[in-house]
Amino acid sequence: MNQSATSTKTVSGMSVLVNFVRSLTDLSRALRHRGEIRHLAEFDDRMLKDIGLTRSDVSCALSEPLLRNPSWVLVRSAERHSRGERSDRSSRPVRPVVPIVRQVKSCA
Repeated sequence: MNQSATSTKTVSGMSVLVNFVRSLTDLSRALRHRGEIRHLAEFDDRMLKDIGLTRSDVSCALSEPLLRNPSWVLVRSAERHSRGERSDRSSRPVRPVVPIVRQVKSCA
């Protein structure tokens, strides 16, 4: 019975260690990709267009939180551009949700 308790603690400890190593690996990868995206920021607009990106795509990727891998933002942006979708939906005029009600004169 003592041996099974020891093996359970070992398995739990290994699980924590595996998760810790995975987190460090993910952080390292995100920082490496962030550095590569900084190099993309040095490209001119024509070069970015050749690879299917815009300057705002690169800026959005670099504005991601430090622990999140910013390369996924660029992958999604390039896919969206290749399908011809609009990247910034907030640039079009927004209609009000509630209609504007004008005061009506009373007939009395």
